[in-house]
Amino acid sequence: MLCRTRRAGLTLGLSLSLLAPALPAAADFKLALVDRQRALIASDKGKEAEKTLTDLQDKKKKELEPRSDKCKKIQEDAESQKFVMSDEAMQEKQIEFQRCQRDLERDFQAAKDELVVQQQKLLAPIAKKLEDIVNAIGKEKSFDLILDRSTPGVLYAPDTLDVTDLVIKRLNEK
Repeated sequence: MLCRTRRAGLTLGLSLSLLAPALPAAADFKLALVDRQRALIASDKGKEAEKTLTDLQDKKKKELEPRSDKCKKIQEDAESQKFVMSDEAMQEKQIEFQRCQRDLERDFQAAKDELVVQQQKLLAPIAKKLEDIVNAIGKEKSFDLILDRSTPGVLYAPDTLDVTDLVIKRLNEK
């Protein structure tokens, strides 16, 4: 993944370096930047989605907390009684603890996967609207190129090129 990201950054950098000599000749070339990540998170719908995800995360944490405490208790009991328990009883406690840990880890991973699915479900429609708004702004303001500031390849750009606030404003209006 890092290689792909680096390759994309190099490709973008090479493309821009090839365009750079032509830029002074094309004085009307218009470039803009949008920080898609910030636009998603800062928009009203993005904040709602984030709150929903936080609430779901808290709910899952509360569901798993007692089970985590139960596993800790099994381990603590085994530790405190290891000198008075037979080897067979100690082995059974260890198996019980391992089973508890395995089940907890499985359920933790399932909760994590559910959060990822919910995040995609909540953010996909917002991301689509964001894309539509960026395209509309690009046509409306006659931009030749709009880059995503949050992706590799954009090392420096003046704030005057950033239209993220305009995108957020329009996203909140829809």
